[in-house]
Amino acid sequence: MIQSIDIKNKDSIKVKESNNIEEIREVLNALLYVQNERLKPRLVKELSNYLNSKLIDEDYKLKVFIASSDSEYCGFVVSQFDPNYKSYSRKCGTFGWLTANDFEVCKKLIKECEIFLKGNRVRKLRGNVNFPKTFGGFGIQATGFEEQMIYGVTYGDPKSKILDYLDKLGYARESEYICMKVTKKTWDSGKRVSKDIRFEYLPLDELPEKKEEILNIAKGSFYTIMPDSTGGDERFDEMLETYAQVPASHYKIPDDFDPKKYSNVPEFVEAWKSCDLEKIMNWVPLAIDRKTGDIAGLILGIPDLYELWLDQPITRANVDTVMVKKEYAGKGIFSALNNIGQLTCNLNGITYYEGTTIWYNNPDAINAIFPHGEHIRKHYVVQKRI
Repeated sequence: MIQSIDIKNKDSIKVKESNNIEEIREVLNALLYVQNERLKPRLVKELSNYLNSKLIDEDYKLKVFIASSDSEYCGFVVSQFDPNYKSYSRKCGTFGWLTANDFEVCKKLIKECEIFLKGNRVRKLRGNVNFPKTFGGFGIQATGFEEQMIYGVTYGDPKSKILDYLDKLGYARESEYICMKVTKKTWDSGKRVSKDIRFEYLPLDELPEKKEEILNIAKGSFYTIMPDSTGGDERFDEMLETYAQVPASHYKIPDDFDPKKYSNVPEFVEAWKSCDLEKIMNWVPLAIDRKTGDIAGLILGIPDLYELWLDQPITRANVDTVMVKKEYAGKGIFSALNNIGQLTCNLNGITYYEGTTIWYNNPDAINAIFPHGEHIRKHYVVQKRI
């Protein structure tokens, strides 16, 4: 929970920059809200390690600001100018992991972020963007606090007034994101697949070979300029690191598995027969053009590592990013990727799927998933010209 401090004297609030990772870790332990307290030590460790890696990089633009009042910690924020982060295809500055239990604390922390970024000739500031986005996500949670935390999605304190504070500071709720619990296993438009498309799964050590092609698809597959891009090389590498944390035991399939009895879709059976199902990354189904061998579409899913960190079997998946090349639109590829993706992950015990951070102003994404899911969380990203 956010540490409760009664700040009677606003002049007592002091904000300083800190490069001391031990101090930063101490502040995180005191202030960072984590819905499941059992996860807090691991999250503090992971975030501290990330911040330390950036702070020791002289070329990376990041600052950590800590607020205190009468020697008690009362606020925390990270501000950075990440070269891979873009909003509406343009670079901008961000703040993230904002924690403040008082409006004046929030005001002073945000002011420091603005000064830092303006000093780097940045004139647009967005938040929360919680790097590393692989587990930090982005946005400030507005609904769905009762839902279980899922890896890759921002979580928040239901008692926090951060959104109200930022409203008062002139930050507009510029982008709204929703998360959808997938409630339908099979999507009708994905039952019949074009004969020109085949499906493929790859082992972890072969996915890097597709990196350039996947990043190029990300640049051109979306129908509208997205407010918060999925990121570049670093984001892709973070996903590979996430997959590497899943133990080999997770991918064990039943000895009596018979692809032909599991599905009546020939293309799915073909995909399963073409690979070693206990070696592939089931989080990344690929649709391949048979004629060219190029990727037509794919899903980048994320295993819920929170379950792993709690020494539990992984049963949940975050459907983080879906990409289909524009020339293959309307051919049911998204739905087919969902269908084979769920079926394949089910073999390894995945029973819960959540489509996350779907931009509410993107009608293509909304129309694609709404008939098959239930809206369970909402987040806002705020923005201001500084």
